[in-house]
Amino acid sequence: MDMEVDSVDSYSNASEGGKFSHLKSFVNAAREFEATHSDSAVNLMTRYLGLIASSCDLSIFSPGRSEVCAFFSSLWRVMCDARGPHWAGVAVLSRASIEPSARHALTHTYKFMPILARLLTDSISNDKKIKLLSVMQEISYGIKISWQESYLSGLMKQLTEWITQPMSDPQHRTIGHRSLTVLVNVCYGNLPAIYALMRTVDTKEFVIHLVSLKEGGYGGVEVCRLLLCLSGATRGAAATRQPDVHSYLCCTMRTFHKAVSEKDATQLLHAYTFINDLCTDSNLRGFVLSYPNFATALNEVLKQKPQHMINSQISRMGYGPTGMITAILSTTEIDEVCQCTINELGDPDTLPTCLQNILRFLTVLVNLDLYSLRCHHGALVNLCMKASRICLPESLELFAAIVLQYKDEGVLPKDLISTLSDGLPGLLVPPSLEPGKAGLQWLQVVGALCESSETQERVLQEVTPGAFEDTLYSVLQYTSQNGVVGVESSQQAVVVGCRTALTLAPLERHWEAALARMLAHHQVRKLLCAGLTSNNGARRRQILQLVKHHYFPPDQMNQVFGESLQGIAEAEAPQAAGGAGGGGGRCGGACGEGAWGGASAAPHQERAIDALVARLTDALRDGKVSDIATSSVMELYGYKMTCLEQRLHSHSVALQGASEHMASLQHSLAMLQATNSSQQDVLYTTQMQNERHKKTIEDLHKQLEDAETTLRGFRAKLAAEKVDKENQKEILHKEFRAQMASMENEMKLREKETEERLKAADAEYKALQKKLDQQATKNSELACVLIKFEERVKQRDKKLEEAVASDAALKKEIEHKESTIKQLEKTVLEPTYRANDYGYLTSASRSTDLTNGICIEI
Repeated sequence: MDMEVDSVDSYSNASEGGKFSHLKSFVNAAREFEATHSDSAVNLMTRYLGLIASSCDLSIFSPGRSEVCAFFSSLWRVMCDARGPHWAGVAVLSRASIEPSARHALTHTYKFMPILARLLTDSISNDKKIKLLSVMQEISYGIKISWQESYLSGLMKQLTEWITQPMSDPQHRTIGHRSLTVLVNVCYGNLPAIYALMRTVDTKEFVIHLVSLKEGGYGGVEVCRLLLCLSGATRGAAATRQPDVHSYLCCTMRTFHKAVSEKDATQLLHAYTFINDLCTDSNLRGFVLSYPNFATALNEVLKQKPQHMINSQISRMGYGPTGMITAILSTTEIDEVCQCTINELGDPDTLPTCLQNILRFLTVLVNLDLYSLRCHHGALVNLCMKASRICLPESLELFAAIVLQYKDEGVLPKDLISTLSDGLPGLLVPPSLEPGKAGLQWLQVVGALCESSETQERVLQEVTPGAFEDTLYSVLQYTSQNGVVGVESSQQAVVVGCRTALTLAPLERHWEAALARMLAHHQVRKLLCAGLTSNNGARRRQILQLVKHHYFPPDQMNQVFGESLQGIAEAEAPQAAGGAGGGGGRCGGACGEGAWGGASAAPHQERAIDALVARLTDALRDGKVSDIATSSVMELYGYKMTCLEQRLHSHSVALQGASEHMASLQHSLAMLQATNSSQQDVLYTTQMQNERHKKTIEDLHKQLEDAETTLRGFRAKLAAEKVDKENQKEILHKEFRAQMASMENEMKLREKETEERLKAADAEYKALQKKLDQQATKNSELACVLIKFEERVKQRDKKLEEAVASDAALKKEIEHKESTIKQLEKTVLEPTYRANDYGYLTSASRSTDLTNGICIEI
């Protein structure tokens, strides 16, 4: 079977082509290996498988593209060959099983379990056993086995040997634990596998060993699942008693608590899987709801740790001041897992998985809608807000499950509203990084918050219709390449998105317009139609409730039902083909059930055996048994047993070949479905572009007609305006000519007046020129006079300066003489003070006379 890769999806861009380049290279190398079986081809395949296994982008394993289908089909064919790179393929399968849709395809489409079962032998090392069992426990989860497949007996024998071996060595314990997980996955819900197990081991001794493992604390949840499978196969599903279910639940809750304390991701996954299976089983759900210890067990997990444990944790892990506060706040075991995951303490790959499984487990408990668990809703909401930075999809899913518990009440409790007051805006922000992965859970949160009147207003304030639509379309784009799992998720997203828009449409016009846009989207209508025609009754009821809503547009209703009927007509042929295949499966199952009860025989062999038994009965009745040789009878039975064994072997080989052929047909079908999906996308894109171009052409034609009509109108208007303008032009010409004549007359008159004025002005100019000459002569004479006056003034100024200088000299001389006089007076007065009174008068008169004499002299 040769599958072309490059011929399909040629419209994909260069970045996507680069992403799948290693897959295409491996397919080409696998073709070369199938043609030549050379060592170089094996080395080339091993190299490409190593590059693919080390890829960080898990989207390359999404099964919705033809490149991925061709890769897994080529890998399946190569691993079926004894000379192929088996362990490099196991590494790739281990990496691909992380992606949910790829794991689903590996389990149900590509059928890798028989190949891995053939590799599982005692001859390989313990590390390879652990690695192989790890891949098998991922791929075998949810596997469906309809008939007695050829690999089951050998797989059951090998797994039960490792389960019953001593568990002293840690590696043997890990091998036994994972073997038990694979055995549970293969047997759960598959009667052919259970009957193969019952034929391989002594059921009673094996159950006793399982009970000892359960009581010993090793693999308790897996043991409970296997015991449930065995009891359902031997006594029927309805024969399971309530005490057994309560015992299983007690073991599950104990395992959950222990796994949270030890941060054991594997045990948490098993606990989540088992309790989810119990809750979804309609026969056992009533027993689960009657279990009284859910609240007590959950309280053990959510209760605060003792202070001495917090102190020891702080001292052991060496927190600083900030870390100490965090450790004190992180006082529950689940909060410790959150904090360790944020700080990446321990194994960074295991801790996020632990937190994811914890949140899934708690979501299952919340969905039971037990009133006794409502007291823990506040703590669980706080956990959602803390864990949203690490495990956003699971946190949002748990938060939506909590809010939906109060849907019937229509309001949330006050303590829950106070808890939500700070963290709700953060939860209402659309996921920005890879919105397709967490978008469905975010839509569920928004839809759940719309059910309560208090939070509905917050949704209208925080969430915009544009962001809501973008998230919905991101989810549809992300799930379109995830196969069956993606179709289920996309249908759920469309239902949640339309229900939310219908709830908010009566409150705001923007949401009404968003609802119309969503329902006008082709992919949304297509998914609604697929939901109406699916076998999921709950989904059909949800869609019918949407359609009968009074705000649902009637025209969109007609389109949905119209496309629904068309989808039914188109699906008749595939369903008919699937029915034929299902009939074959039922036949195979019936044949297998005949083989389970004992060795089946052909009709002619049954008639021969009946005749032999009748002869033996007659001989016994007549007493002639002794005449028959026992050796002859034994030889006959030995011969028949040999024939039956040979026939059984040939049937097993034929069944193996048929299984491989069916797997190859399923690979071809997956390839065709992927090609069909891509071609449908191309066809849809082309149709949308054609419709868009057709509408554009129609709009352009209409615009052209409107332009031609407008042009004709403009032309008529221009012609009329031209005639009017010509008439106006003639009128204006006449008026201008009359005005020109009058203006010419005026100009002549003004010219005469101007000439007369010019002559008068010339005469005045000549008179003024004469006066000016006379005045100039007078001015020259006056200038001479003025020069003489200036010389006289200068002489007088010079005399004045001399007079001033002489005056200043006289003043200085007078001042000098006054000072001299004062000195003389002092000289004259000093002897006078020494004389008597008589002499005083004499000297005074003398001095007076002397003074007077000096004054006279001056």
